[in-house]
Amino acid sequence: MKKVGIEMEDYLYEVYKKVGSGAGRTAEQVMRDVLFRFAGESSLGAIDKRQKQRRQA
Repeated sequence: MKKVGIEMEDYLYEVYKKVGSGAGRTAEQVMRDVLFRFAGESSLGAIDKRQKQRRQA
């Protein structure tokens, strides 16, 4: 597994930290989950778009 570092504004990190504290998770875990979910939803959107294009052709 690869490690990736990202830079973000302090206020944004604090948002993730606050969300995580309410869920018993770290800010990093919340960010990981958000990015994973975004990747999944983006993939599904791309697949759906491709299927619609094929149906129209």
